[in-house]
This record gives sequence, structure tokens and C-alpha cells, in this order.
Amino acid sequence: MNTFYIARHGETENNKAGRLSGWIDTPLTDTGLLPTEKVITKLANLDIDEMYSSDVGRAFITAYVIARGLSFTKEIKRLSGLREVNYGDAANMFSVEAYELYPQLDRDTQFTPPNGESLGHMQQRVLETIEQLNNNHEDAKILLVCHSGTMAALEANHIGQDFGERNISEVYPHEFVGKFSFDNGVVTSFHEFVE
Repeated sequence: MNTFYIARHGETENNKAGRLSGWIDTPLTDTGLLPTEKVITKLANLDIDEMYSSDVGRAFITAYVIARGLSFTKEIKRLSGLREVNYGDAANMFSVEAYELYPQLDRDTQFTPPNGESLGHMQQRVLETIEQLNNNHEDAKILLVCHSGTMAALEANHIGQDFGERNISEVYPHEFVGKFSFDNGVVTSFHEFVE
């Protein structure tokens, strides 16, 4: 059985300013990779077999730094399936303004903002991506570097909670590392990894 580890990208300018990002990219802050040092420390005693990253720059840059810190020398594969939800027209708006304009945005799993995607669609995309990875590997330790929303989608699936409820109740800090397992289309365990 494969074991998955999941880490969040470093702090971005949009995170700091309280803006939504989703599929648009935003630079890491000057201190944005400091939490990544804690991620490296947590993972230091593991032999990671494979590393995958969301294909959005903030995640790939963070994955690169983690790979350097762990002396991981294989390719970091970028996957669009690991992206955050596509906020569409709400992307780059201040969160407060976006939620005023679209009250259902981070709460209603089926709501699709203009030119974006619903949380339900995003969760299905993430689960399909994980299923493919799970099928492509056997007894591997796999590290994913992606987004808070990706983590919420996976944990919501594990505990059977509506993704919209999970997405607004759980924000994963930038130094968070999760550990989970996956079988037959379902996240069978999910918890914080502290080494």
C-alpha cells in the first residue's frame, strides 16, 4: 500500500493580503519559505520515493526547496489535478469582497463562480488524480506539494464531511504536513504528520 504525505506551499503575497488565488499565481513573500524549513525537518527521516506538485508556481517552487532540503534528486512531477479550486472571476479579489459578492463561494459545494469551478468538481478532480497516482505506484512513499483546499478536499472525503463545510472550517498552516492512505477511490486515513 502506498503512503501519501502532503505539504502546503509557502506563504504568498495574496495569502498575506487576504486575497483569493486559486488557479492564478502570486509570488511567495520574502519570508514565505520559512515555514517550509519546518516541513523539511518533519520529513527529514523519510525516504521519499516520488514527489508530485501542483503545477502552479507557488507550489512547484516550494516543492523544489523541499526536494533540495531532503536531497531528493528525482524529477518533481507537476500535475494540474492537484491545483486549488478555480475561483474564476473571484480570483485575486479580497476574500471579504469575494464572499460578499458570492456568498456561496466557499460554503456551497455545488456553486460554480463565473468562469470557475465548484468545490465538488475540484474535489472530484483531486480524488481522480490521487487514484491515478495510487494505481501507478506500489508500496511507495509519495510526497505531494499543493494547496490548503486540496488538503481540505482529501480530509473531507476521509471523514465524510461536506467539502464546503470542511473548506471554511479548516485552514492548514504553511508548515502543515499531512499523511494519508487511499484505496478504491476513498481516503482511508488522514492525519497530521509530526516526526
